[in-house]
Amino acid sequence: MGLSALGLYGCTQMSTGEELVRESFFNNVAPPGAVYLFLAALVGLLVYGFVRHASLWMIGKPHDQPILREIPHRLRNALRLGLAQDKVRRDRYAGIMHWCIFSSIVVLTLVTAQVAINDDGPVKFLKGDYLLFFRFYGDLFGLIGLVGVGMAMNRRYFQDHARIRWDERPEDHLIIGGLGLVLLTGFFVQTFRITVELFPDHVSWARWSFVAYGLAEFVRIFDFTEGQILFAHKLSWWTHVVLAFSWLGLIVFTRLDHLFFAPVNAFFLRTDSPGRLSRIENIEEREIFGVGYIQDFTWKQLFELDACVRCGRCTDVCPANLAGQPLSPMHLIQDLKGHLANVGPLVQRAGHEHGDARAASPLTMVGEVIRDETLWACRTCYACVQECPVMIEHVPTIVDMRRFLVMDEARIPATAQQALENLETRGHPWRGTSLERTSWMEGLGEVPIFDGSQEYLYWVGCSGALVERNLPITRAVFKLLRESGASFGVLGQEETCNGDPARRLGNEYLYQILADQLVQTFKSKRVQRVITNCPHCFNTFKNEYPQFDGRFEVLHHTQFLHGAVRSGALRPTHRVDASLTYHDSCYLGRVNGVYDAPRQLLEMMPGASLTEMRRSMSKGLCCGAGGGNMWQEEIGERRVNHVRTQEAVATGAQQVISNCPFCIQMFEDGVPAVQPEEDGRLRPFDVAELLERAVFGPDGGAAQPAAAAARGDRG
Repeated sequence: MGLSALGLYGCTQMSTGEELVRESFFNNVAPPGAVYLFLAALVGLLVYGFVRHASLWMIGKPHDQPILREIPHRLRNALRLGLAQDKVRRDRYAGIMHWCIFSSIVVLTLVTAQVAINDDGPVKFLKGDYLLFFRFYGDLFGLIGLVGVGMAMNRRYFQDHARIRWDERPEDHLIIGGLGLVLLTGFFVQTFRITVELFPDHVSWARWSFVAYGLAEFVRIFDFTEGQILFAHKLSWWTHVVLAFSWLGLIVFTRLDHLFFAPVNAFFLRTDSPGRLSRIENIEEREIFGVGYIQDFTWKQLFELDACVRCGRCTDVCPANLAGQPLSPMHLIQDLKGHLANVGPLVQRAGHEHGDARAASPLTMVGEVIRDETLWACRTCYACVQECPVMIEHVPTIVDMRRFLVMDEARIPATAQQALENLETRGHPWRGTSLERTSWMEGLGEVPIFDGSQEYLYWVGCSGALVERNLPITRAVFKLLRESGASFGVLGQEETCNGDPARRLGNEYLYQILADQLVQTFKSKRVQRVITNCPHCFNTFKNEYPQFDGRFEVLHHTQFLHGAVRSGALRPTHRVDASLTYHDSCYLGRVNGVYDAPRQLLEMMPGASLTEMRRSMSKGLCCGAGGGNMWQEEIGERRVNHVRTQEAVATGAQQVISNCPFCIQMFEDGVPAVQPEEDGRLRPFDVAELLERAVFGPDGGAAQPAAAAARGDRG
């Protein structure tokens, strides 16, 4: 048997009997200790690379989450998301390819380590049946690695896979080609070893190295002399060793560093909801509010920059990028990474020498390195975060830079500024509306005002109360709550915006004022459980208000209604007879994982036929309104809501159903643009509007208030 699949050490040899003899073939190829010299050089290079990276991460601020808590959970993340590359499996081809390559590297590293320990340690354990198995799985995983390399080369060079070439660099070819050569030369080393030592004896155990044995059989056809084969063995050995250590050395200088950084970043991954943005503590005392300079990021955010592998998966799913707008999450991270490499050492030096690190950069990070329009194009939909295989959290990084633009630089699109001004002066972001918080109550009879005695607060929200299109949705939810017998009330005129638009647009100061006020209102009214119309309100109350000591049980209306139908409190007995497609809102679906309840509600409605869009559930495409873009003018080739509307139209459905008032508004705008003719036009509805028809019939429950009163409805 020849060298291990990586071919870095000498090995044991089995004689024709049972005796195992220590073999010094290694010394016939290279001077003693040569491999260990290579290994020492590699370790030194890796340590240098880590120290160089770490010194740049440390210019950042402290991370806002303690990373030494919830260790079991973090270790599971490191194993599942980092080592097992769970997210890559969303792309089946890439998942198989990565598994082949990664498992091969891991197993062959263990193979080589075992050979080294066996040859140079006091215990000889590579013998007997285990030696046969050892030879077998060494060849097996070498072959598996070559399959992975072949798949990678096929995708890169033969498939029309555009995102791979968005930021292609020479190192990418070295990585994949170099690994293939390392694996091939490892097999060649074994092949020539088997050829010169075993033939023509045909020792049967050699067949356990089934790949090298097969190649050795092929080499015998050419009837080389023993001297020629020995020369080929020595040449292949040196070639293999140089290639192997050179390839491993690429870890310091290329994206191969993700082999280490991905599991570590998975360990660092937040343990709470991804929909929670960080709070700026002691905001009244701050001089700098957002992130305008590279050192204003946390060390964790700077670490994420080095974890990026330029795979393009984030950009491939970004709604702004799909619409031809000026945002590519991958390029944003890479631009920040390049800026860190260029400016980081200057910041370190300036901080040590003068204490003025802000004067170190020749470029303004926000505005020159990262353009304003890039930041404003983000929908904060978390599609990039969902897809990233190395767990980079792009959205908090973007919002941190927005905070600098808004609170430090006062640079914000005019329409977004108007929305923020409305929030300050009127308590909602809608300009020009003539509606009031109670307008939706007209014609509904007595609407209970929450006084603390009811079980639920029904939170209508700004869009549910002040946008004409959304009033039918609010009324539908109200009538269904009443019909279900739920104990609930509303705040009416006391409602005000919970601050979500301000936080996503970067005005953290205004958000904190609104959040503090509303938390106090909820506490004074003894609010315990909340039902929301809007997924954005749902996320804010559920995930972000605990930062302000506002802890409530929060349900989206689809969750409550789903439970009411399952319990029999609501009975959808009337046929709706419509073909439907369902749009997952980002903040209910991707951010908070609520996918089943709305779909199961639709399935419970007689006559409803559901067809999924090409992008659905966790891969669903944003409607375009998120991240404050409801109040911004879009810059780019197309509008995001038109892209999503086209996907809905492509299903052939009669109605597109969602669970978010923003999404409904965006479809109402997008459908006429995509389908100019009114005949056969797709119609947008909320889940509650459809359930209202299924429960009350075509009249939508106009006569229900009296009936509810007759039943002694507690609402």
